[in-house]
Amino acid sequence: MYGTITQDDCRITPITVHKRFTAQKYDTVDNTSYLGVMALKGVSGSASDFHNTDFTEGNTTPLNTFVSGGRSFTFYQWCVYNQVKQNFFNFARFPNTHNSTAVMPQYTLSNYHRPWGRGLSTGGIKHCDILGLRQIHDMVNVVSIPQRLYGEGIRTGSIEITDYSTDGVITIKDDGRGNLYDANFETNYISASLDGNGSGSAVGTVSYGTGMIMITDTGSYTTVTQGTGSNGWKVKFDSTKTIYEHEYTVIIPENQFNGSTNVSVTKERSGSIDVPSTVFSDGNNTLRQILPGAAESQYDGNIDGGGYSSTPDMEPFTTHSFFAPYVTTVGLYNDVNDLLAIAKVSRPVRNDPELALSFVVRFDI
Repeated sequence: MYGTITQDDCRITPITVHKRFTAQKYDTVDNTSYLGVMALKGVSGSASDFHNTDFTEGNTTPLNTFVSGGRSFTFYQWCVYNQVKQNFFNFARFPNTHNSTAVMPQYTLSNYHRPWGRGLSTGGIKHCDILGLRQIHDMVNVVSIPQRLYGEGIRTGSIEITDYSTDGVITIKDDGRGNLYDANFETNYISASLDGNGSGSAVGTVSYGTGMIMITDTGSYTTVTQGTGSNGWKVKFDSTKTIYEHEYTVIIPENQFNGSTNVSVTKERSGSIDVPSTVFSDGNNTLRQILPGAAESQYDGNIDGGGYSSTPDMEPFTTHSFFAPYVTTVGLYNDVNDLLAIAKVSRPVRNDPELALSFVVRFDI
């Protein structure tokens, strides 16, 4: 028995969900290689001879290794630095090649703070200048999160880095706009009012869509995410994933779907399958093991057994005016009758011939 679900009875709703992850390289726990989280260091230099495979100019330790997925990889600090600078910082400061009012009018001096969501402070001094947003100096520490963890992107405002490489524990958070700051100076950072030492400015930036967390401060934060053991670090973040809730309203009109395919309603439980005597010729009741239950009283396991025949006749109680089957399962099929989903009701529901029923089926993908 099949019924058609119209478009008006279908609804698909997107739902954004988040999951918390912790990458740790601290004390005796190191799950970074298992998760595929990489902590890299980038250092600037002249590197006038790009083909110098050592890239030693301007770098004290240009060649580093990291382990991901059980494999070791080698990277050059100079290459990491320049890749980060090119991708994320080339056009972050004013002036730059895109600030011409003729080419990119939105990047003029008076409004170039707009990409970072902060306005002007008193006296025309920009918060982005005070807070040191989107600046890179001569080094960068990069924590690279693989897409299989962050999904569609790191959730804004969810990043928390705890670093133990200095005398005091450093906690770094993101402000939800792609900037990293020291949580110890959160009040100064949010209000853009720095103290005498300049504490409270941004220490780095984050690209939520690519899983890149970048520490660019060259002062007290140069060792953040670079230590191990008791001098190690932890990174917490939320991933983002969109799932889709499918909702289908299945309507049973009055006096429909009142038949039953249950073998208990067929005369003498003969079912709807003919079983000839030849199926018992091996004496092992093979078909009975495959199709148990139907017409149990008529099975004959003897070699000379006569089998049994089905019948279209129903038991007399099915013709009574009060007869109504109970609904326990709703199946969803495609246009070629392939079963796609099965829904179970919490308790059997009587399909009264005089009443229309509706079932709401929901599932997430």
